[in-house]
Amino acid sequence: MELNLNNANRLVEIITRRCSAYGQVTSVEVHLEPSPFALIEMSRSDQTEKVASQYQSSIFGSAALVRLEHKDA
Repeated sequence: MELNLNNANRLVEIITRRCSAYGQVTSVEVHLEPSPFALIEMSRSDQTEKVASQYQSSIFGSAALVRLEHKDA
């Protein structure tokens, strides 16, 4: 997922908004070190699978593990 990583305070909000197109987002955890990624949990497993598919990521437990890439706004 490409987004401006310099705006760390808004990352959860932005990721939640993008992923809500695939269903109800139940949680978003953002980790910037050692490599930026987000763990995104949806209310249903099929929604989590859609998020993982959309962002070419994998499933980690009940969450989609999505790699974050910096993109200037």
